[in-house]
Amino acid sequence: MAKALDIAKDIFGLAKGLGLQRPANGGSAKYNLNNFIGKLQERNSLMRPNRFLVEIAPPAWANAGDASDLVFFAETVNMPGMGIIPVDIKRQGLGTFDRRPSQPMVPDMTISFMLDSNGINLNFFQTWMQNIINFDYSKGENTSVKGAVPGEIYYRDNYVTTITIKTIDVASNTIITLECYECWPTLLGDVALGWDNNDQIARLQVNFALRAWTSSKADAPKNEPRAMTAFEQLLKIGQAGKALLGSIKNFTGVGDAVNVVSNTQTFLKTLGGAP
Repeated sequence: MAKALDIAKDIFGLAKGLGLQRPANGGSAKYNLNNFIGKLQERNSLMRPNRFLVEIAPPAWANAGDASDLVFFAETVNMPGMGIIPVDIKRQGLGTFDRRPSQPMVPDMTISFMLDSNGINLNFFQTWMQNIINFDYSKGENTSVKGAVPGEIYYRDNYVTTITIKTIDVASNTIITLECYECWPTLLGDVALGWDNNDQIARLQVNFALRAWTSSKADAPKNEPRAMTAFEQLLKIGQAGKALLGSIKNFTGVGDAVNVVSNTQTFLKTLGGAP
């Protein structure tokens, strides 16, 4: 009886100390390590830059199969940002300048693609460039190719497309979807070839111009608890009971009192079948 009374006093003293606890400077504890870790867990930890997908919608001239396969070969991509060009004005021509926004400016997007041994990926982007402006002079300067003579630019609808960038979490759930509109390649990088590049993969870097983009965030998936089987419940009850008995046997002070209370709650939850 006396031991139970001591345990109750220790628990009451612990609760009182936590309730009266204040920061050393008298202010409010706005930051501590537990709050930091809890906030990270609340946001499903941190985003990893190695989990993404790049989808290129087939342009008007392209084969849909070749364009859809590029999602597997896009190795790196920079998600485009946006800048706003400011202008300085004076109200009624007097006073200091007031800086106002004028128009958005979207930078180019760079994507690096791994090249396949069949040459499909490289040929796709080379053909794309040829469908933006005709630079085929092999048949003379006055020979038309697909309605354009050498040096003539094709219609815009022929070569612009939409590129979608999706970021993914560790559970393969989509986080952010970025839709880039009216994209077209402005530069094909050089492909370095060499006899000593035995263990390397050929890559092609492509710069894309785009007119605008929109961003959408996917809803966080709901983590529905799974019902445990009877065998799983028995194992969990046994583990919880063993932990409770161990904390009671090794009871020595306030810290152990907290363990007893926590293990008791865990044991009661397992009896109720909580997952």
